[in-house]
Amino acid sequence: MGTPDKYRFTIQWAADSTEKIHIGEALKSIGNRKSRLIVEAVSAYIKAHPESLSPGYKFHYAVEPVLTQNQVEAISDMIDARLANITPVAHNSRNPSNPDAADNDDIGMMVQNLDSFM
Repeated sequence: MGTPDKYRFTIQWAADSTEKIHIGEALKSIGNRKSRLIVEAVSAYIKAHPESLSPGYKFHYAVEPVLTQNQVEAISDMIDARLANITPVAHNSRNPSNPDAADNDDIGMMVQNLDSFM
């Protein structure tokens, strides 16, 4: 959105990585002077990538996963270790005295679903 003498933008992102949190906090600390930093950062990008001014140019950037493969495997290993210490339940019903307790089938399904994050 723009006027003859100003441009106005709204940006937001999820705080789902350390990098995004640090950048969000840094911008927050700048207060009302964020625009100068953003103009300088984009200007530096354009100087490094002059082709970005060409019509139809597509900006390319890499999106880092929130967890690395090693972190997902470490979580899976911890769950496997915990499951090894659980005594199997003889029936498939919840314990009425502890309705919050998950049975082994639920935990097994959770571990199987971890594969979708790898």
